[in-house]
Amino acid sequence: MRILLISPTHYNQDGSLHKTTRYWTSGLTLPYLEALTPPGHEVEIVDELFYDVDLDAAVDVVGITAMGPQIKRAYDLADHFRARGVRVVLGGTWVTLTAEESLRHADAVVAGEAEDVWAELLADFCEGRSRGIYRAPRRADLAGLPRVDYTHLPLLKYDAFKTSWLYRMYFHWPVVFSRGCPHPCEYCAVQTYYDRSYRTRPVADVIAELEAIKAMGGDRILFLDDNPIARPDAAKELFEAMIPLKLKWASQSTINIARDPELLDLAARSGCVSLSIGLESVNQDSLESIGKGFNQAGRFARDLAAIRSKGIQVIGLLMVGLDGDTVDTFPRSLQFLLDNKVTFLKLFTPCPYPGTKYYDDMMAAGRIEVGDWGRYDYGSALVKPAHMSAGDMMDGFKYVYEGFYSVPSILKRLFPPPPGSTLETLAYLIANLKVNRYLKANENAWATIS
Repeated sequence: MRILLISPTHYNQDGSLHKTTRYWTSGLTLPYLEALTPPGHEVEIVDELFYDVDLDAAVDVVGITAMGPQIKRAYDLADHFRARGVRVVLGGTWVTLTAEESLRHADAVVAGEAEDVWAELLADFCEGRSRGIYRAPRRADLAGLPRVDYTHLPLLKYDAFKTSWLYRMYFHWPVVFSRGCPHPCEYCAVQTYYDRSYRTRPVADVIAELEAIKAMGGDRILFLDDNPIARPDAAKELFEAMIPLKLKWASQSTINIARDPELLDLAARSGCVSLSIGLESVNQDSLESIGKGFNQAGRFARDLAAIRSKGIQVIGLLMVGLDGDTVDTFPRSLQFLLDNKVTFLKLFTPCPYPGTKYYDDMMAAGRIEVGDWGRYDYGSALVKPAHMSAGDMMDGFKYVYEGFYSVPSILKRLFPPPPGSTLETLAYLIANLKVNRYLKANENAWATIS
């Protein structure tokens, strides 16, 4: 069969398709599905952030993976191809948590991990049948996973990447060490999807993959894990094994990495240059309201100082409008970010992803304001705030972004740089200035900057 695998984009507020030239890595889901596909099938991959989907493609099967703001576009693409008589498969976190709803737009849905059902689903399609929802019977064994063909990463074929030295310099090769997260954050679709389970790949398997990437000329890695340090002993083993490779790497992480000196030291020695950390709020009451009390806002300043002392840049992830927030939270949040020299910022408004406890709680309280999945972006008033109006929340959202990415703020935050990170700081200086220009040039940029 001829199989087209699509990672959809999302809609802008004016209904146009969001495209970007600012992405610096590629997802692994579609290349990994390609690796899982049995011999005898032809597979093509398209990432709609960079390329247009050929809506008239002569294919037998379309597979679409989506999460968050992509889901409406995913459903629209699925409906289009089904109307043409092409069989459609949907999968991913959102689809798993809304399998019955998603099946209305597809011939089959993969609920859970694909390893144990993808080949069976394709075999059924070859025989002209479908079971509808293909639920993974277990958590996949992460030892000996099939190797992704990195030459098929969508971004490597992007014209700007091929012609721009800047893209090639900043490109991070995606790698996965773990799946899941054990923390109880109530808004998080990941911990819901994995039932708070957590697994790591054998360190030898990851090192072999890193060595193969280095042999291809890659020297920067992005771990796509949601929480690569959830098992500190396993993370320490990986970081120690990475030291001889002399790579540079970035990842998401919880703030807990700052509270284990040995773990933090090994991360730095193994090449960690930046971490995206879900601070979520400077208010402890807000953290408690979403099941993230372990963050301990009172420790943030010393935790961030510990990370910076190792030469690691911090990308702060912050939600505004949580139940402990008031209008006074916005200036306090901005001042905290400036005082603690957070390198880069991604702001979010509370988002009630279906299937999560947060969604159930907000639905029961009648506080969900938006039912259009196309509006589930990074900066829309989806939930009625507890202690301010939706307008106040969005005004505060813009206030923090404007203040954070103003030129005086950029200079205050980035200089002097963390020890030994002058080149990384210069790279982030360029990134900050680009965001400053982007926000000034695009009136509705707030919902797409993340």
